Amino acid sequence: MANSRIRNTKRLLGLAAVFILCALAGSALLSFRSSAESEALTATFIDVGQGDAILVSTHDGHHMLVDGGPRAAGARLAETLDRMGVTHLDMLVSTHPHEDHIGGLIEVLDCLTVGTVADSAKPHTTATYESYLTKIYEKGIPFSAPRAGDSFSLGNAEVRVLWPTEPLPPDINDCSLVLEVIYGKSRVLLTGDISGYTERTLAGEGSLDRINLLKVAHHGSRSSTTQTFLAATSPDVAVIQVGTGNDYNHPSDQALANLRSRDALVYRTDEHGHVTVKLRSDGRTWSVNIEKPGDDLRAACGSKVFHTKTCPYAKRIAPAREMVIFDREQALNAGYRPCKACNP
Repeated sequence: MANSRIRNTKRLLGLAAVFILCALAGSALLSFRSSAESEALTATFIDVGQGDAILVSTHDGHHMLVDGGPRAAGARLAETLDRMGVTHLDMLVSTHPHEDHIGGLIEVLDCLTVGTVADSAKPHTTATYESYLTKIYEKGIPFSAPRAGDSFSLGNAEVRVLWPTEPLPPDINDCSLVLEVIYGKSRVLLTGDISGYTERTLAGEGSLDRINLLKVAHHGSRSSTTQTFLAATSPDVAVIQVGTGNDYNHPSDQALANLRSRDALVYRTDEHGHVTVKLRSDGRTWSVNIEKPGDDLRAACGSKVFHTKTCPYAKRIAPAREMVIFDREQALNAGYRPCKACNP
C-alpha cells in the first residue's frame, strides 16, 4: 500500500513537472510572438495643412521627424508629437528651406530635445529660415548637410540619402533631401518637393528600389510623380500631404492618374487626416490607419479585395495586415474589387 502511494505520488509530481514545463514553454512562445508582432517601423504622416511632416519611429523608441509644415501649424504639430509620447528626436530633417516644410520646426525645436539636424543647406534668405537656423545654433544642436551616398541608423532601421548631389541644383525644390528608410526588406521613400527632373535622374542612375510606401513629391504637383519614377519604385501605398482647398490645386489630376495607373493605394491628409503606416521587416506585411475613416472599409495588404468593416472576411484580417480605406472610390482607383459577400 505504501509503495503504491509512493508510485502514485511520483507519477503526479512527474505530470506536474510536465505541465509546468509546457506552461513555461507556452509563456515563452507567447512572449516571443508578442515581441515579434510588436516590432514594426511606423511612418506617421501628420496633417499640417499645406505642408509636410512625417514622423518615422522604430519599435524600440527611436524617432526621426522629416519636415514640420508651415509655421502656423507648429503648435499643433508639437501637441501631436506630445500626444504620441515623443519627447526626443534622434534626427530632425529639413528637406529644403521652404516655409511649408520648416516653419513648424521652430516650435518643435522649442518643445523637444533633438540629437542631430539634417538639412539640405541650400542658401535661403527668408526670416523663417533664419529663425530656424538661429534656434538650432542657440540650442547647440549638431548640424549636418548629408548628400547622396550618405547613410545613418535609426534604431534597427537604416536611412539612406539618395539626393541631392553637389553642386546643388538652382531650384530649391530640387535640392530636397530624398531619404530611403530601410527596415529589413521593407522600403519607405520620402521625396520632399523634388520635380520630375530629379525623379528621372534618380531612376536613370539606378538609385531607386521597389518600395512599399511613398511620400508623393511636392504635394502631388503636376511636375512630379512621373511614370518613369513610378515604374522604378512601384509603391504599394502612396501618401500625399496637402491642405484642404489649397491655392495650388494640389494634388494634380496628372499625379493622381499616374498613381492610379500603377494601382497604388493613395491616401491624402486633406481628406483622411493623419495617416499611419506600420511596416513589418518581411517586406510584404503592413497596415494603414487613418484619422478620418470615412466609410471605414477594410482590406488586407497583398489582397485586392475590399470589405465592409463588419464583413466576416474583414474580421479575419490580422491587425498587422489591416488597411483602413476611406471609401469605395479610393479602393476602386487602386484596382481593388468589392467583396462578393458584403458588397461594400
